[in-house]
Amino acid sequence: MSLGRVLVIDDSHIVLRVVEGVLVKAGYTVHCLDQGTDVVDNAVRFQPDLVLVDFAMPDVNGYDVCRALGEHALLEGVPIVIMSTKGDPVVDKFVRTMGVVDHITKPFAPAALLAVVEHRLTKSNREPTQRRPTEFNAQLVTPQLERLAGVLRESGVFESVQHEVLVAEMLRLSRLPHVARAVHDVLLTIPGGPAMSGDFTMVPIAEVMQLLALQRQSGFLIARRDQVVVSIAMKEGKVRLVTGENIPNELLLGNIVVRERLMEPKDLEVLLNNRRGTRRLLGAQLVRLGYVSREELHNALRRQSAELVYELIRWGRGSFEFERAEALPPEVLEFDFDLTIDELLMEGFRRVDEWGLIETAIPSFDDVPFQTPGGAVDRTFTETEATVLAAVDGRRSVQEIIDVVGSGTFQVATLLYRLVAARVVSLRAQAPEGVVGSRKA
Repeated sequence: MSLGRVLVIDDSHIVLRVVEGVLVKAGYTVHCLDQGTDVVDNAVRFQPDLVLVDFAMPDVNGYDVCRALGEHALLEGVPIVIMSTKGDPVVDKFVRTMGVVDHITKPFAPAALLAVVEHRLTKSNREPTQRRPTEFNAQLVTPQLERLAGVLRESGVFESVQHEVLVAEMLRLSRLPHVARAVHDVLLTIPGGPAMSGDFTMVPIAEVMQLLALQRQSGFLIARRDQVVVSIAMKEGKVRLVTGENIPNELLLGNIVVRERLMEPKDLEVLLNNRRGTRRLLGAQLVRLGYVSREELHNALRRQSAELVYELIRWGRGSFEFERAEALPPEVLEFDFDLTIDELLMEGFRRVDEWGLIETAIPSFDDVPFQTPGGAVDRTFTETEATVLAAVDGRRSVQEIIDVVGSGTFQVATLLYRLVAARVVSLRAQAPEGVVGSRKA
């Protein structure tokens, strides 16, 4: 008698043979796939009790598989274990945000594989598996349930029921897996304010973005912190354009165009001075005046959109709201970046982890780097490392070096971190007058 049915998905035939051999020998029934395409059809036929899926596969990756399974009524409760390569810090983040039950690092010993499989199958038999990507989040929908309760009471349907009791009952029903999706869809149609709103400390922005992607929503996700506003325009669950107000200078479109060496800084300064009082879009004006081609503008806007999302993921506080819009403005639809939420979050989480490492070595951007005597002897540097090292003169602060190099805060800070870690550069806690301080979120 089989101990359970396990679906294994990995593009490596060697991994598939090893995993299949270990599990079959232990008494499990195993079905293997070497790619993530057609996973739903295969899973429906096989009806697995557990899915093992590779984290990084070409074409359809592990998270595409998780999403596809989570959207199918017959497969949404199947527990999933991610198989990842050693040293990949992104997986832990996605295990938490996607609802994956566990992950195992390759290469793994047969005993470790069996322990994970046995543990997860035993646990899933004891208690129902939570719904994965669309897991109900009370903090996310309670404001909308309040509005829905008001609509129902005004219609006379639940006039005799106390408002608080009605909200509590709807909240209880909404936690049931088989009605959670329907509740989310209904809430997004209720008039009287944003379709969703909340605080980052209660609902991580990554969860909000994934929910909107899974439901293929169209509209504007607006995030605010202090005076900074970031607006993400989405069409059917994909990012079409990201804009911002009071954002860091390096994330402004004009500065990105300069960093891409599409125009000279002095030309940008003249153009910006001449633009005072006009409402013409900067990108359109750059193309009209011949500074950039439409393709170059497309690439610059794509980079700006991605960089703004990465910055947003780093925010430790702030608020958000989502406004539905069936028809987006033409300037939003003009460029199609084909940016998916998954790829943005993967890179965003990677940067968050790297910022953590950077800040252990460079605790403040007020610190002054200086070249360690003998540290550069017999070392070979890349062109970008050499550029940053040349800016390290023992007088400039970290922030000043970032400004001088002009390649963006994250890129220059990463290179400085590598130089510090290699002991080519050291730091002293001394800042010249007027230097901008640390960039910690």
